[in-house]
Amino acid sequence: MPKPILGPAGVTVYTPPALEIYQKVAYLDTSAGDAVGFLAFALPKGCIPTSIFFASLGANVAQTINLGTTLGGGQLVNALACNGAQFNTVGTAVGALFGTQLTADTPIYAKASAQLTSPVRVLVRYYFPQQGMTW
Repeated sequence: MPKPILGPAGVTVYTPPALEIYQKVAYLDTSAGDAVGFLAFALPKGCIPTSIFFASLGANVAQTINLGTTLGGGQLVNALACNGAQFNTVGTAVGALFGTQLTADTPIYAKASAQLTSPVRVLVRYYFPQQGMTW
């Protein structure tokens, strides 16, 4: 019976290549300034944002959070509602930058729609594809 064709050596410890995951965190506090917005971090050129989580320390009933390339923009996270103490994925609140390879260093601004009742941390995980790859 012929072997399936996977490449000259088949699957090895080197293929497919392992990827290193990096993480940035935006911390939004209960201060009124976080409703104005601030520069939270920058994502480096060539990275691909692959997962976004949030950790809410309590109820934020009427407030939402945006992370974007402009103050109040939703290019990374758009109108995230984090009501209650929880750790969860951002889900459908991801923006257009999610899963796309960045062509330049990209500043990310964080903004709450109103002063938060409870602090929230937004964790953005990303990786760099191997040279010559786009995945």
